[in-house]
Amino acid sequence: MIHVLKHVESITQHRDRTLLELGVASALFELVKALEVNLYKVSEHGGEHYLARVTHVGQDGVRYVQSEFDDEGMAAPLGQRREMVACVEQTQIVRVHDSARDAYVHCFPINVDRRVLGVLEVVCGTPLATEELDTAEGFLGLYRNYLSLLDYSERDTLTGLLNRKTFDENLGKILQGLSAGDLSLAGDSTAPPRRRQNDEGKHWLAVVDVDHFKRVNDQFGHLYGDEVLLLLARIMQESFRHQDRLFRFGGEEFVVILRATSEDEVAVALERLRASVEGHLFPQVGTVTVSVGYTGINSSDTIPDIVGRADDALYFAKENGRNQVSSYERLLASGKVSAREAPNSDIELF
Repeated sequence: MIHVLKHVESITQHRDRTLLELGVASALFELVKALEVNLYKVSEHGGEHYLARVTHVGQDGVRYVQSEFDDEGMAAPLGQRREMVACVEQTQIVRVHDSARDAYVHCFPINVDRRVLGVLEVVCGTPLATEELDTAEGFLGLYRNYLSLLDYSERDTLTGLLNRKTFDENLGKILQGLSAGDLSLAGDSTAPPRRRQNDEGKHWLAVVDVDHFKRVNDQFGHLYGDEVLLLLARIMQESFRHQDRLFRFGGEEFVVILRATSEDEVAVALERLRASVEGHLFPQVGTVTVSVGYTGINSSDTIPDIVGRADDALYFAKENGRNQVSSYERLLASGKVSAREAPNSDIELF
C-alpha cells in the first residue's frame, strides 16, 4: 500500500501533462509488472479517429512526446489497431492475445466528459488478475480527474480551442526541440539524436484576425459576436489537420501552428481557411471575413520574434484591403515590410 501511495504522491505533484502521463505509465509498469505501458492520444478529423503514442515505458526504456509535432507522436488511423476500435468507439476495456509476442494486450479507454481522449495500453506476459485490473483502473481514474482539470485550464471556455497560456507552453517546447536538433547536428554528444527539420517540414505560425469584429459587436450585440467566434473556431477545426494546433489568442484573434514541407503548402492551407470563412453564412450577421499573417519558426527565434513577424504580415493584410493571407518572408523579400530589429539584449519583456 505504501508503494502505491508513493506513486500517487509522485503523480499528483505534476501540473505538466507530459510528466503526468509519464508518471501514470511508470507507476503501472512497476506495479503490475508489465512488459510495457503505452499512452495514446485520440484525435478526430473528418469523421475519422486517429491514434498517436505520446508515452512509452518498457523494458527498452522510456520515451515521450514533448510536442504535437515530434516524430514519436505521429498519428495513425484507429483502424490499424483493431483491438483499440471497441475501446475508443464503445468505451470498453479490451484484452487480446498477441501471438507474435506471446503477450496479452489490455486497452483501457481514457474518457473525459463523454469524450474518449486517449487509450492506456498495458502489455503483460499473462492476463491481468482482478487486483491488477483494479490497480490499473484506479490509476486511470486518477489520471482522468487530473486530465479533466488540465484540459479545463488549457482550453478557451467559449471556443474550446487551446488558450494563450497553452500557446506559450507549446511554442516553447517546439523551440526547445529545434534547439536540441541544432545541437545534435552540430555534434553535441549530450543532445538527443534528431533529424533535420526540413526532412519532416518546417514549423509555421499564423495569426488569424476577424475583420471589422467591433462592427459585428456594435451592430448585432456581443451574443452574436460570440457566436461568430464559436463558428469560426469550428471552421478552423475543419480546415486544418488533426496534428495542427489551434489557439484562441485573445478577443477576435486566433493562432495556428502547423508543419509543412514548403511555404506554398502553408499558403494553400491558410487560403482554404480564408475562403471557407468568407463562404460561410453566419446567422444574423451574414458574411464575415478574416485576415491572416504568417511566418516560419526558426531555432534561433524567441516567442516575441515569431509573433511579431506574423503580426507584421497581418498588419499588412489589414492595411491593404483585409480578407487576405500575407507571408512575412514574402513581404520582406519584395520590400513591402522592413526586417524587424534584433533585440539589444537577452532580456525579454512581456
